[in-house]
Amino acid sequence: MPRRIVIASGDLNELEQLKQILARQGYRVVAEATSGMNALKAVRATNPDAVLLDDRLPVLDGMQVAKILTEEHLAPAVLMISPGNKGLVERARDVTAAFLLRPYLDDHIYAAVETAVASHRRIVQLHQQLHELQETIKSRKVIERAKGMLIKHRGFSEEQAYKAIQQTAMKKRTSMKAVAEAIILSYENT
Repeated sequence: MPRRIVIASGDLNELEQLKQILARQGYRVVAEATSGMNALKAVRATNPDAVLLDDRLPVLDGMQVAKILTEEHLAPAVLMISPGNKGLVERARDVTAAFLLRPYLDDHIYAAVETAVASHRRIVQLHQQLHELQETIKSRKVIERAKGMLIKHRGFSEEQAYKAIQQTAMKKRTSMKAVAEAIILSYENT
């Protein structure tokens, strides 16, 4: 299935040129926009694989749109930079996945889109891993607290407390965190 692309440029000729180049590269343009606000609406409505953004979009410029796309993990942004605006690369490095310096060639667009998609995919995976690690840490803290309560109130050793939580979780077919939370609740209410 071809990658789905949103393109945004204040220049109608550039929009048409981009559509033709992207079609030749095997991409499917799912939306076009001539302003930053419309680009955001199009991205939210179509959930594209990548977004090509003109650095000179009206209302919200390409960098501002790219920042929103990045912060909200909506789609990877490729910022199209005008000649003489190379300083924008330094300022926008953290908010865009790839850059295109005008004038660009078909192969440059392909490379920028594929780089942006791959980079975005890695970032999403890293955020997922981070979330999973944070949840694991939270679970371990809850389990440690429950173990402490079993040690204090039931006279268990640390190993016995852990095994009691583990065995109860297996017997009830639930997580150790859920068992630990129940233990904490039961001792807090006494």
